[in-house]
Amino acid sequence: MPEHSPPVSTRRYEAYSHQAMKDEVEAGNDPGEAGAIGGQWDELAGRFHESAQALTALLESSRENWSGEGGEALRGVLTQAARWSGEVAGVSTSVGGSVSAQAEIAARAKAEMPEPVEYDPASMIRNAAASGNLLMLAGLPAAMEETKAAAEAARQKAIDVLNARDAALRDAIPVQQTFSPPPHLTSP
Repeated sequence: MPEHSPPVSTRRYEAYSHQAMKDEVEAGNDPGEAGAIGGQWDELAGRFHESAQALTALLESSRENWSGEGGEALRGVLTQAARWSGEVAGVSTSVGGSVSAQAEIAARAKAEMPEPVEYDPASMIRNAAASGNLLMLAGLPAAMEETKAAAEAARQKAIDVLNARDAALRDAIPVQQTFSPPPHLTSP
């Protein structure tokens, strides 16, 4: 089987506006729904695990009740089916865990995303001039500097949140696990 690895994000969030980054973590981000999907995968894994156990029990009981060539053929088929059910249960568990982990990662990114800080120098100048307050006008350069720094710090945090989210989502993808086709349970 060829080696597969999850793709690395090549997005450059530095080119995004802060609002666009905030919209990205909020749009369609329903951790509860994603967690429920992860739970469904876990339920499926449980059913496959139960099937594997039932097939194994049937296999063991067939030794007492069925002998000869027919019994051996039946046990061969049951062994294949039990092994496949166990493998599929393992992959389903891994997928369920991955989906649940990704839901938590998306929820964390949504919670950690800072609100955009509006920095509009022209508006700040207009408001200060319209106020007629000389102290406000005198403090305007410092206020503008402070607001610009706050806006850039919040934007940088947003970039960091998205980069961390993308890396964590990539790390949560199960590696080298695929669903194998079910075995042929009859003779050709």
